Amino acid sequence: MDILAPTANQEIHLAPWPVKTAIDLELSQETRHRIEILANKQFRNFPRLNDASIFGDHVSAGYQEGPLLLLEDHRDIELMPEDRVASHEYRMLGLARDDDFLLISRPRIKSFETYSRNVFGHDGPHIIEVDRGDSRLRVPLAAACLNNEAALSKLAAAAARAGTFNICPYLSTGHDWLLGAEIARRSGCPVQICAPLPQLSRLVNDKLWFSNHIKMILGKDAVPPTYSVYGPIAAAAILGKLARTHDRLVIKLPASAGSMGNLVMESDYVRSLTSRELRDELLERLHAIGWRDRFPILIGVWEVAALASPSAQVWIPRAEDGPPIVEGIFGQILAGENQSFIGATAIDLPQPLEARFYQEALEITYYFQCLGFFGRMSLDALLTGPDLSNAALHWIECNGRWGGVSIPMTAARNLPGIDDSSELLVVQRVFRDRNIAGFDALLKDVSTWIYSRDKGEGAVFLEPTDQFQQNVTFFVVAPTQAAARHIGASILQTVTPHAVRGIT
Repeated sequence: MDILAPTANQEIHLAPWPVKTAIDLELSQETRHRIEILANKQFRNFPRLNDASIFGDHVSAGYQEGPLLLLEDHRDIELMPEDRVASHEYRMLGLARDDDFLLISRPRIKSFETYSRNVFGHDGPHIIEVDRGDSRLRVPLAAACLNNEAALSKLAAAAARAGTFNICPYLSTGHDWLLGAEIARRSGCPVQICAPLPQLSRLVNDKLWFSNHIKMILGKDAVPPTYSVYGPIAAAAILGKLARTHDRLVIKLPASAGSMGNLVMESDYVRSLTSRELRDELLERLHAIGWRDRFPILIGVWEVAALASPSAQVWIPRAEDGPPIVEGIFGQILAGENQSFIGATAIDLPQPLEARFYQEALEITYYFQCLGFFGRMSLDALLTGPDLSNAALHWIECNGRWGGVSIPMTAARNLPGIDDSSELLVVQRVFRDRNIAGFDALLKDVSTWIYSRDKGEGAVFLEPTDQFQQNVTFFVVAPTQAAARHIGASILQTVTPHAVRGIT
């Protein structure tokens, strides 16, 4: 599967970067009509779901050819520790073009910026620094920009010169839209947010909302058994009920990212507790991970015998520009009891299963498009059963934002000299308990495996390493998956021998 092969997109303004349809598939008129009816029902419950008027007449979801401001802010992700809110601000640098802008509040690493310019073969974007102040206040990155006159003036001037402006946030929030409104006011030009309205963003990223709406679109068997729970007594009762027929259970905080808000419990242990003991145990463990007594929470069955964890990477354009574009299927590499994301690679599925996966992914994302969603999205699923030829497909959650696969997948297409048939491997490791070399030293240590246009293969780092950020994030492009895994494993072996799991 040529994950990296792009299609031309500039004439219809789908996105600031190349997008690519992985499969030639269209929904039937009957299916589209059924989904449109479901979406219209939501507007009766949420009449302002797709209403941007609160932000003024000159800000909308979409993209127009012109300068782009990129910002990756994890402030609004539930349970995100204070010291990690700003830690990934450099990661979207690989998406930028000449004369774009990247907004950061973390200390600058000039050597990483030089490296990025060299590897992507351009002059690079303008880096705009703002101060968030006391980290305990969790000031949003866009809000810090709104309070910085020099930054605002620079962005408004760029908008005025181009006659338009675009903002691409990692996760759409009201602060990003307010920033767009202020740039529009100052420049007198339209501003497009390459993301959905914040009210829709909150819904699609909510695990409970997603589960309920997948049942509505695809049927109750499209998700594992899940329950919305509104109190600790009800939670203990449902855990006790599920423990009688399932081996392992999971409690999820609806707005957390990935596995950050997951608690896994063995059913044998659940059955050994009284209802009061189970309630107290649940509350203690939830508080330990930072939960703030907000209900509902999700309780469900943890699918122990999962064959694979595929993820659909999707770009959803404006409805008038065409249907959602499913760009590919990646197999997520997960580790630990909570199945934390540590990497991904393209996955091959049996043809009937692959066709069903694409069909259902397209139905789900068409529903979101009918609600007004624009921008990047990924859909995570689990495949369970005796083997892939007889696997059940369960949809787990939606990331209505950028993420650990979509950023490297898109950045890889910006590489000069890239072969469209190249295989892609994504690697992400966090080492908070180990010392990692600074970025200059790291590059020197792994120079053998670094990407260059002449080789047409190798690793590309998406973030620097330093005392501020004790993790390694990179992707590898190579002619084969075996070659990509060898490069990835070689780099991790150099960083620390303990990091190679899941790659070899």
